[in-house]
Amino acid sequence: MSWYLTIRPDPNYSRSTPLGPLVEYLRSLPELMQDKSVEFRNAPGSPWVSLVLAQASMTGNYAVSNDLPSTINVVEIVCGDGDEDWYEALARLVATFLRWEVVEEHSGRTLLPGG
Repeated sequence: MSWYLTIRPDPNYSRSTPLGPLVEYLRSLPELMQDKSVEFRNAPGSPWVSLVLAQASMTGNYAVSNDLPSTINVVEIVCGDGDEDWYEALARLVATFLRWEVVEEHSGRTLLPGG
């Protein structure tokens, strides 16, 4: 069963970040490989994972399209059945780079406060 970790600037998605530097950072992580312009997935040998980079509304709703946004305000990590610690560590890496928070979608638990 999949579960979700949301990386966002704050609960209102009030700040955005340029897409380019984040994509370059994600490309540098050995656990990931770019799947589409705004999507990443697990590299061979890593647990199944999917990352989506998007521009969300104030309520966190977003749609993924073929249009490449210049900025994003959410990274959604779709986690699989693998080691929960691995997924949380990946989310913390990305959130630390962005200085954003990590929230576990189902429970609302904050794993890393924004900064």
